[in-house]
Amino acid sequence: MPVVEFNRDCPGYLEAALREDLIRATPFLGIEERINGLPVMPLTLRMVQWLGMVRSPFLSKLPANVLITKPDIAADIMMFFWIVSPLFKIGNERAKKRFYKTHGQILKCNAQKTVQEIIEYIEEAFLDSSENIKEGDQKNYYSTAASIVGFFHRGYGLEIDVWENSIWRNLIRKLTGRPNAIDIPLKIAFQLIRAHQKHEHPEMTFHNKLSQPKIDAWLGELNKAA
Repeated sequence: MPVVEFNRDCPGYLEAALREDLIRATPFLGIEERINGLPVMPLTLRMVQWLGMVRSPFLSKLPANVLITKPDIAADIMMFFWIVSPLFKIGNERAKKRFYKTHGQILKCNAQKTVQEIIEYIEEAFLDSSENIKEGDQKNYYSTAASIVGFFHRGYGLEIDVWENSIWRNLIRKLTGRPNAIDIPLKIAFQLIRAHQKHEHPEMTFHNKLSQPKIDAWLGELNKAA
């Protein structure tokens, strides 16, 4: 019986696996992330909570061609970009207005392309999460936040500090090199949690959200042909 090599035999697997590797490596290298050319910060729990508060439609699993039909999608896009922007400041209306004025031209671009890249930005952040969300469902970010904060508190002694705009608290965090638990990029957080789980339970296996479906589809076709 011939030896099966997914890289060689499974259509689309190699490309999907390479993309998973790239997504996982990016946050550790400090490479700037962009959505349709606009610089954005790596998605964190704090950003997710803000997006939830403004009821951002991008927290649902709806496809781009559905989201684009939303009457006020332009306002949703700009609010999303403001929250994930390096310039985001809580309660600073002047900074917000300046951001909207400076980057409002993003709305003149292909709206569906912009929405699709926003969806991919969120999906990539949750690549290694254990969530399994059906189309149209709202991600349960609150339980996710609690589990991540709990993990970093138990394992690394990191605290959760909601006062992100406190000059003295931010200064202390920079001097001590101890980040706020809810400001750790999700791409890093989920990988560390997986690594810990694998260390504690070597027999544990994980579902790779991009490459595993390629394997499942390929094996399904082989079974039909058998």
